[in-house]
Amino acid sequence: MRIDTIETFVAGHWLFVAVTTDAGVTGIGESTYFTHPLAARAVVDDLRADLIGADAYRPEFHFNRLMKHHCLRDSALMGALSAIDQALWDIKGKALGVPVYELLGGRVRDKVRAILLIEATTEEEMIRKAVEARSEGFTAIKIKPFLGDWAVRTTASLLNGVVASVGRVREAIGWDVDLAVEIHRNLTPDLAELFAADVRPLRPYFLEDPILPFSLESNNHAAARMGGVVAMAERNTNIWEFREFSDRHAVSILRPDIGLAGGFTQLRKIAAIAESRHQRIVPHNFTSPVVTAGHVQLAACTTNWDVQGYVREDREPWNRVVKRINRLQDGFLAIPETPGIGMELDLEYLRQAAYEPFGNKFAHGAARAMDGAVKHQ
Repeated sequence: MRIDTIETFVAGHWLFVAVTTDAGVTGIGESTYFTHPLAARAVVDDLRADLIGADAYRPEFHFNRLMKHHCLRDSALMGALSAIDQALWDIKGKALGVPVYELLGGRVRDKVRAILLIEATTEEEMIRKAVEARSEGFTAIKIKPFLGDWAVRTTASLLNGVVASVGRVREAIGWDVDLAVEIHRNLTPDLAELFAADVRPLRPYFLEDPILPFSLESNNHAAARMGGVVAMAERNTNIWEFREFSDRHAVSILRPDIGLAGGFTQLRKIAAIAESRHQRIVPHNFTSPVVTAGHVQLAACTTNWDVQGYVREDREPWNRVVKRINRLQDGFLAIPETPGIGMELDLEYLRQAAYEPFGNKFAHGAARAMDGAVKHQ
């Protein structure tokens, strides 16, 4: 079965890829190079000639062939390869009549525990949505307590205020819900150490991304200083970077993204690296239902997959780009038995949709400190 066509669809910060074979089987994938989806699309367009006519049953071969062929391997390339890889695994599952997880060892769990990202602009909204999530059956939530004017506050005011906010959320939801804290790269290693010590009595499920992602050494150093459960690596793109995170033993949770870190081909290897050191996988996931569906396939067959990041899909435009959303009940995602990744894009809708109407919320500037300097990346 040969690759016949490769289509790309950009909508807002989403880039979707649809690969169709000469047998009429279409597989889909998504790139999560979300700040520059047009750049990732250009890479897919550039790779098209290398893939048309190739054997669609060889995703591992094609991933390695294309990645190693290019001497400059940035996020645009890895996002493009990740989307293509997902699509080829989707094709293989559909052609064989089985879900992708059956091709990767079969199910190790009956359903996938979800951790809901609480999106809020005020503390009151954050607390209200956390309580609502608990009432819906979620047993894990993640909050982003660096709100409003956080970038222009003094260090003492910022740390005391954020810890207090986390405490009020904990008081509202009780101890039967795991509470993760997204720091969102807003601190430095020394401040992250202070914050971790102050918030530790609230039993955070994990503390995520305390500092900027550019240096593996600095991130591992920050995690070691923080102690407790630290989650990192959502912006890393290959197994070698994840191995270096894993080797240092400072990070408890690795956060690969199927749309950036190499699709199914690399994520199963990243999970194995982590498993050998008793580390968990909590994948980065806040884009479309396509990425969630791909992650659910891996969660189904990966022992150390801990919880699945989740953003609400029963709203526009999430529920418009796909023919159905992922099934959620009482805080758990269902594992589909349909062939492939268990998700279908609404290709006719995407062919008519334009980039601008969706908007790209990442096209604006970063936060500024009280002196006007850029504070956050």
